Amino acid sequence: MKSSKKKVSELQLFLTVLFVASFLISNVITSKQILFPFNITMTGAIYIFPVTYILSDLFSEVYGYRWSRITCYLAFAMNLLMVMMFTLAIKSPSPSYWTAQGAFETVLGNTPRILFASLLAFVVGDFANDKVFKKMKSKYIDSHKRFGTRAILSSFVGELVDSLIFLPIAFFGQMPFKTLIIMTTTQVFIKTGYEVIILPLTTLIVKKVSAKEEQFTNCS
Repeated sequence: MKSSKKKVSELQLFLTVLFVASFLISNVITSKQILFPFNITMTGAIYIFPVTYILSDLFSEVYGYRWSRITCYLAFAMNLLMVMMFTLAIKSPSPSYWTAQGAFETVLGNTPRILFASLLAFVVGDFANDKVFKKMKSKYIDSHKRFGTRAILSSFVGELVDSLIFLPIAFFGQMPFKTLIIMTTTQVFIKTGYEVIILPLTTLIVKKVSAKEEQFTNCS
């Protein structure tokens, strides 16, 4: 008897792992403050966090809203596991010759404030991204038409929500208020600009993945 359960392809599995890994990496490097031209300050996550929104749009476009939400919950759970392991390693006693405890805690010992801010911002921001994308996708259920428009608009909304939650909660009182406002504003446009620039590549990947998954479905 043939199973009625939908099979997950190797490609879908790989993209899901890439999404989760990108989210975990972004949370590790987000404590690093980076100075860009024109005295613009950003977190280290600027380099990789937009990838999570690109993949979230890809999941919504190719695999559907439900799978996009599943990947969000997976990333959330794995981030909690990562933080628990970091905390366990930090709290565990070390031998006398180990002299890097301070550096280890600085890099991996996110405060509860940072952890709460990042998880809340990610879940709410990704939810907003998926909701906007789903609404716009409803007009083109069986087509990739207008993918670029819904990808950029949904990501802009998601990143705006993410920044408005994460940065004030994580850094209010720890940096000049003016810097915080500039960072919150510029981060959204820089991340969205990043996605606009690579939109042709993203669109190509979506089409290739979609074609590959159609072959997988037909062969299953």
